[in-house]
Parts: sequence; C-alpha cells; structure tokens
Amino acid sequence: MKITLFCRFIVGIDISKQWLDLYLLDCKTRNGTPYRVPNTKEGFCQLGRWLETQQASKARTRLISEHTGRYGEHLLRWTTQHGWSHAVVKTTALKKVSGEHHRKTDKFDARQLAEYGDRFSDRLPQTEAPKPAVGQLKRLQAERRGMVDQRASLKQKLTEADLHDADMGRLTDMWRQQVKLLSEHITELEERIRRLIDTDPALSQRHQTLRTAPGMGPVLISLWLSLFAGTSELNPRKVSSRFGFAPHPYQSGSSVRGSMHSSGFGNAEVRRVLHQAALSVKTHCPHYRDYYNRKKAEGKPHLLVINNIINKLIRLYCAMWNRREQYDPNYIQKKFKQSA
Repeated sequence: MKITLFCRFIVGIDISKQWLDLYLLDCKTRNGTPYRVPNTKEGFCQLGRWLETQQASKARTRLISEHTGRYGEHLLRWTTQHGWSHAVVKTTALKKVSGEHHRKTDKFDARQLAEYGDRFSDRLPQTEAPKPAVGQLKRLQAERRGMVDQRASLKQKLTEADLHDADMGRLTDMWRQQVKLLSEHITELEERIRRLIDTDPALSQRHQTLRTAPGMGPVLISLWLSLFAGTSELNPRKVSSRFGFAPHPYQSGSSVRGSMHSSGFGNAEVRRVLHQAALSVKTHCPHYRDYYNRKKAEGKPHLLVINNIINKLIRLYCAMWNRREQYDPNYIQKKFKQSA
C-alpha cells in the first residue's frame, strides 16, 4: 500500500515570552533534533538558517505551534512573510498525544507538538498572520472589551455602595471618576475603530454590507469584523457551534438525557452582543417578532426562542458575508411568492 507523506519534516515549536523551543522530527527516519532560539527577529532568522542546515526546505517542512496570543504573533508574521507552512493549533491539542500527565517542560512540549503534527498532518490548518489593519482591529477590539468589563465592574460597586455600613463617600467618588474616564476612553477607541474600518477598503466594504442586516449595530459589526475579516467563506453551523448556540444531542448507548441543547460556552462578548441583537430584532423586526410570539404561544421557553433567533441571525450574517450582498428586507416575502 502506498503511503503519502504530506511533509518530510515536522517542527514542533513551544513558544514562551523569551524563547522558542524547537523539535525537528524527520518523518522518514523518525529521528528528532531539539533546538532553541530567542523569540526575537534575530531568533527567527536563526531558525531559518538552522532549518537550511538540516535540509528542511520550505516545500518539505511544516511548522506547528500552540495558540499563545501575543507571544506567537511575531513568529506567525515572520513565517507568513517568508513562505513557511505554519499551523497554529489549540492549546488542548497535546492531550491527544501526551501519555505523561506529570511531565511539563518546554522541550517536551515541543517534541509533543511535533508528534501531534505527524499524527494529524492531514488535519493541520494553514495559518497565516492577519493583515495589519485586521491585526490592529483585533487589538483595539480587545482593549475596548477590557475597558467595558472594568466599567461594568465599577458600576456594580456603585450600586452596592449603599449596602455597606462603612463610609463609602470617598470610594464612590473615585469609582465615578474611573467610570467617567473609562467611558471617555471607550468612546475614543470606538472612534479609532470606525476610522480604521473606513480607511481600509476591504473592511469598509464588509462594513457597508453588514450594516444593512437586522440587529447589526456598531459594536456587533466591529466585533464580527475582528473575528472573521480575511475569511472568505463562513459556515453558519460552525460559527454557531463555536460560540455555544448550536444544539447538540447528549446520549450514550440507550441513555438519552433530555432533548438537544446548546452548550452555553464560547466567547462571552460574542454571546452577550448576539443576545442583545436577538432582543432587538425580536422587538423591532416584524418577522422575528412574529416568530417569537408564535413560539411563546406554543409554550417554548424565552431563552430557547432567543437562542433560535440568534441562530437565524448567524445564518443570515454568514449568507450575506459569503455572497457579499446587502440585506434585502423583502427577501422573505419574495420567497413566499415564489413557492406559492
């Protein structure tokens, strides 16, 4: 039986703030070579030269690392610019290959990543660094999210200040000042996000399309763009599942525990904003309002119907994204006329 090797070499990379621990696995000879370079531009160049000395060309080599946030951004940008095939996987990937639960070193993790890349080479994603505008949008969106959470926490403290027996006068003044300052900074960030979208042709075009959709406000648009800008096709089922809205069965053998339900897990900000979008269209859009009232009359719980509306919105947003078409408010009526 003929076996096709996708790559001759797999390089596992464990990323830390200061170092990159590498493990070069030769899939043909099964030999491995560890190496370490600094997590700097000079270290990336050193990595490229070392791979050349190991006869690991770009056409025969696959790099694999875990998603480590900021520590891996510069490496991903370097591999994208220099044409290296690079896969960034979830931090839970090593659980599929690691049999030693008590061992944890950077060198060991690099070797395990190489082993994971060898076993699942046909499933590895091709990861590329986002364009500068998209990267800047992600950064601004993350900062805004952090400030919004801080402001909400301070507002909660203000509502509970009267419940304390101690003198809270000075503290409440400090909290109000912080809330005011955070509100000013959030407004400034939102203005920077708006200017960034307007000045980038690709983001601006996507923005013009999404803004016509029901439930799509400024916050949801910028969040959606920060998540999916650079992606040409979106699968609504995967998007719903990613953010915990898709219903899944729960059964084992003959045991079935209840009906299908969504997990409720996922990006908290996405879930919160989409929930608000569903409440908005339920109130202001006749089609979704009629659907909500009909399901409530059937005895469906409020949150279940809202979750269904969120899935409807996700399917709509993904369809608009994939077709690059603006929302047509008469689309549903046209479909009914065609089927009649």
